[in-house]
Amino acid sequence: MSRRHTTSLIADRTDAGRPCREGCARWLSSRTPALGLVLAAVMAVAGVWPVGGCSQQRTVRQSDYVAPPRDVPGFLRGTIGAETALRGTEPILVSGLGVVVGLNGTGGGEISPAIARTLEREMALKGIGKASEGALAGVTPEQLLRSRNVAVVIVEARLAPGAPKRSTFDVFVRTLPGSSVTSLEGGKLWTTDLRIGPAAVFSAQKTRKLAEAGGAVFINPFSDTGGGASLSTVEGSRVAMTRTVGRVLDGGVVTEPLMLEIVLDNPSHSRARSMVSAINTRFPEGPGDDGPTARGRAGDSIALRIPSSYRQNPGDFIETVRFLRADQTFADAAALQYVRALKEQPGFSRELMWCLVAIGESARKHIAELYDYPELAPRMAALEAGARLGDPRTVRPLIEIARSAPVTGMRLAAIDLLGRMNYNPNVNAELRELVDARELEIRVAAYEALSKLRDRALTRTVMAGTEPRQPKFVIEQVPSTTPMIYVTQQGEPRIALFGGRSTDADGRMRIEPLKLERPLLVAMWNDRLLMDAGSSGDIRLRFKDDRTGQTMETVVPETLPEFVQFLAHKPTPEDPRPGLNLSYSDVVGVLFELSRREAVAAAFATEEDRLRAQIFAAADNRIMSERPEDSERVEDMAVQVFRPVATPGGSTNDSKPSAADDFRSRIVPLTRPAKKSN
Repeated sequence: MSRRHTTSLIADRTDAGRPCREGCARWLSSRTPALGLVLAAVMAVAGVWPVGGCSQQRTVRQSDYVAPPRDVPGFLRGTIGAETALRGTEPILVSGLGVVVGLNGTGGGEISPAIARTLEREMALKGIGKASEGALAGVTPEQLLRSRNVAVVIVEARLAPGAPKRSTFDVFVRTLPGSSVTSLEGGKLWTTDLRIGPAAVFSAQKTRKLAEAGGAVFINPFSDTGGGASLSTVEGSRVAMTRTVGRVLDGGVVTEPLMLEIVLDNPSHSRARSMVSAINTRFPEGPGDDGPTARGRAGDSIALRIPSSYRQNPGDFIETVRFLRADQTFADAAALQYVRALKEQPGFSRELMWCLVAIGESARKHIAELYDYPELAPRMAALEAGARLGDPRTVRPLIEIARSAPVTGMRLAAIDLLGRMNYNPNVNAELRELVDARELEIRVAAYEALSKLRDRALTRTVMAGTEPRQPKFVIEQVPSTTPMIYVTQQGEPRIALFGGRSTDADGRMRIEPLKLERPLLVAMWNDRLLMDAGSSGDIRLRFKDDRTGQTMETVVPETLPEFVQFLAHKPTPEDPRPGLNLSYSDVVGVLFELSRREAVAAAFATEEDRLRAQIFAAADNRIMSERPEDSERVEDMAVQVFRPVATPGGSTNDSKPSAADDFRSRIVPLTRPAKKSN
C-alpha cells in the first residue's frame, strides 16, 4: 500500500539575491502599484524569484513526491479503492465491567478493591445508593456488589467496521477470573458502558466509549443446572457448556460510532471532491441518517458514515465504496467494460461483481446476458450483482441453482441471494419447498430467508420480555413435512418449529401443529420440573420455582407452539393466563430434553457459536495504539486489564473468512429425528 511522502526541493537562497528581490518589487510597485503588489505576492507564493542578480534567473520550486500508482488490474483504475486507503475497516473490540442482577443465590463472593471502587463509582454516577427508590432503597453500591443475587462480570463485544449509531450486536458475558459465582442463569445485565479495548479498572488511560449493553443473559441451554460444566458430543460435534459464561442476544447498542476515513494516496482537492460527489450520489441521505454519507475533510481526506439502510450490513457498504468509480460519467461504458472483463478474467469475478454493484441501476441491463453464461464464476458473479441490485430476472436461474447445484455452498449462496430480493411470489414459493430439503443446512437456510422476507406462511409470535425493545424471544412456526426444532444463538433469539404439513388421501395439504408424544415421563433440573402423561389423557406438569419457593401443578397444552408459550409466559393482571415465566435458555433447554427423550418427534439443531472467536480475533486490532485521540487522561492508578479468552479448542480466525467460507455449514445437529416404538 503506497503512502504519501512530501519532500521540499528548495534552491539555496543567498544574501546576494535579497537586494535584487527587493529591487524588483520596488520597480514593479513604482510602475504599477496594484500590479506590483499582485505579482510580488504571486511570485512569493509560487517560490519563483530571480536569484544572484536579475540577469541570472534561477527558479526555486517546491514539489510533492507523487506516490506511484497501485499495482491493480486495468479495470480497477479509477475506482476509489485503487487510489486511497480506507481506515477503520477492522472489527473493534469493546468491553467493560458490568453487573448481573436477579440471580438465585449463585452470585456474590469477594472482588478486588480496584474493581469494587470502579463499579461503586459507576453505580453512584447512575444514582444507585441509599437515596435510591424501589427495590434498591437503602442499599449502598458496596452492599449490592456483595449480594448473593448479584455477579460482577466482564462484558465484551465485537463491533463491525463502521457500525452506525443505534445498530445492535451480541455481547459476551463471563465471570471474573477466580470468581466464586456458580451460575449466571436467569440474570439480567445492567446497562454497561463499552469502551475500546480490553476491560480495565481505573487506569492512566481511559479509552473512548462507543456503545452500551444490557438485557437478559442467555447461557448455553444444553447442560443441566445441577452441574457446573459439562460437554456433549453429538454426531462428532463437541459443544462446550458452562453456566458462568453467557451472552445478551442483540443487547448491545452503538452510541458513538467511529467514522470511517478515506485517505488519498496523492492529495488532490478536486479528486477528493469527485469522490465525495460519487459516494453521495450512489448513497443519498435517507431516513434515519444523521447527515450526508461522505464529507470532505482538511488534508484531502474524506469522512465516511454508514447509511442507516446498511445498518445491519456495513460490510456490503464498505465493499461498494471500494469499487465505486470516482468519475460517474459514462456509466454504461464502464458496465460493458466490466462485463467483458468477467468473460476474459474470471479469476477476478468477486472484484468485478462489486464493480457492477457500485455502478448501480445502470449495470442491470448489461449483466443480464451473463445470467445463463456457461462458465460458473462469471455467471455467479453476474447473478449476485443482479440480485443485490434487485433485478427480478435473476430469480429463475437462482432457483435452479438452489434446487440442484452440485455444491452445497453454491446452493446456500443462491438461497441467501433469494432472501435479499424484494417480494416475489416465485421466490417465496420455492423457499417454502426447500424447507423440506434432505440436507439440514439447506432447510435452515431456506427458513432463514423466509424469516427475513417475513413470509406469510410463517406464524410469528413474540414473547414479551422485561423491556419493550428487547423481547424474550420469537416463536416461528414453519410449515414442513420434516419435523425439527431450530434455535438461534446469534442476533434475534428465535425458536423455529418445523412441521405440521402433510397431505391427505385426496392430495390436499393439511397443516397441523407439532404435538407432544405420549406416553411421556420427563424429569429435569434435579426434579424441579416433572412432566408425565399416559397413552391418553392430560399431560401433567409440576414445577418448583426455587426463586419464590412456590410449586405449580397444572395441565399443559399438548400442541408444541402453545406449550412453548406456556413455558415463557409471565402471568400479569392484563394477561392472567398460566405460565412459568422461564428464560429463553431455560425454554430451549426444555425443548432439547423433550427431543432427546423422544417426547417430541422432531430433530433438534442450533447455530454454531462464533461470537467468542470473533471477539478474540478483534482483540488483535491495532486500533488501541493507532487512535490516541480516542483516549482521555484520568487519575493514575494501577492498571488491571481482562483480556479476551479464546474458545477452547476452537479457531480464532473467524474475523476474516474467505469467500469460500461465507456459506459453509454453520448448523450443529444435536439430535436425530426418531419415532417412538409402540
